[in-house]
Amino acid sequence: MRCPICGGEFNAIDAMMDSEWREIVCLFPSFGAHGKLAFEYCEKFGVNPLRIKSKKLLRLLTEMSRLFVTGEFEYRRRKYAASKRVVIEAITVVNNKYFDNPLENHNYLKKVMISLVAEEAKEASKAAERELRLKEDRLQAEGREGELEIGNEKDGVTASEYLAISGKTSLREK
Repeated sequence: MRCPICGGEFNAIDAMMDSEWREIVCLFPSFGAHGKLAFEYCEKFGVNPLRIKSKKLLRLLTEMSRLFVTGEFEYRRRKYAASKRVVIEAITVVNNKYFDNPLENHNYLKKVMISLVAEEAKEASKAAERELRLKEDRLQAEGREGELEIGNEKDGVTASEYLAISGKTSLREK
């Protein structure tokens, strides 16, 4: 093939790979400081030699970019949401594991993330419970201080005052 602008010859396959590599490079900012981590994960899928398998690498990095940005994933028709910390920790766990064969899908990563999401939810629940207990203790301490005040009848109403306000003749009346 010839370039319509300069007239130079080029290979269509090389041009296609070049555009795929441009897209791959454009994806890296979505990973922030964790671009190497994402790339290492994608290497677990057997994308070497990179020049030949650039389309597969692009697909994997696009899926990883979506996971990094949204934190949402699906496993066995159930949707999950993971924080960025969970995603990074799960990818690190998968990267540190040795696999005899290249990975075929993201299921192992998803299983690791599910366990980390459950662990994070458990920690959040404990933190919320701790916060609630502290709040309860504060309210009870304030209530005790209020009980110590003598002669504070502004908050209370006597039975006869209640009957006069409500227009009833008896407290048993509904």
